Amino acid sequence: MLQQNGARPLPFFFVGKTLTNERILRFAQTKHPVLSEKISKPDTRSIWYTKEHITFLLEEMEKVNADGLRIYFGAYGEKDIYNGQLCLLMVMTKPDELTGGHADITLEDQPDFQLRSAEGSTPRDFNVGSPCPPMCDDIKEG
Repeated sequence: MLQQNGARPLPFFFVGKTLTNERILRFAQTKHPVLSEKISKPDTRSIWYTKEHITFLLEEMEKVNADGLRIYFGAYGEKDIYNGQLCLLMVMTKPDELTGGHADITLEDQPDFQLRSAEGSTPRDFNVGSPCPPMCDDIKEG
């Protein structure tokens, strides 16, 4: 629905600059130091994804009839370059008729997974963003 000036109203989940900055600062002042101390180095503060990455994710969601996206917090393992640091894991969901909620979709369990994962060299992992640190291009510090 357009407003009289032709602009679309902001979505209901828009929280605005002030609340966004308050929440980022609260994390930076409370949780980030604890996480960083635990792994003995600065932990992840943010993760950046390309527009192409998000577009591809949305295309995959259409292919599997996903109804949403659940984002899990995880941690890189000992053999990973960002050992111990926080990571985000994006998992598509579908309606769960038993609970009325949402169930995770496992791409590997989809009928066309083998065929589609063999096509070209396009990565099928939706969890590869640019973590900050070390790849920071902002200056927001707590």
